[in-house]
Amino acid sequence: MLVPRQQYSRELKIACMREIDSGKSPAEVARSCQLSPKRLEAWRSEWRAKGELAFPGKGSRPQVKLDAERIVELERKVGQQAMEIDFLKKVLQRFREHPLAVAVNGGIGSTNKSRKQLKRRPL
Repeated sequence: MLVPRQQYSRELKIACMREIDSGKSPAEVARSCQLSPKRLEAWRSEWRAKGELAFPGKGSRPQVKLDAERIVELERKVGQQAMEIDFLKKVLQRFREHPLAVAVNGGIGSTNKSRKQLKRRPL
């Protein structure tokens, strides 16, 4: 029979880390919160590495990281749009420098095929 893993809230983890930071020994905090000292050490290393961004919880991500990813995505999109605008400016400039001749039936710019009259075959 499997025993479900114990899950601890972010608030509990942060409260324990603040108690340790205030000067209490990890052993005291572990006893008062009924936790394993090894578990507290694991939390403490994450707390030191990430600070307030530590312990994001299951499935949630810190807003700062989401914002950073969104900024990268938007910067990439702005770059793509800038490239498209540059391309379209070049194309527009080319059309202004070399306008296309307007084709009229039988006129200059018309093809040979359009000048020929098609003969109808009798049925």
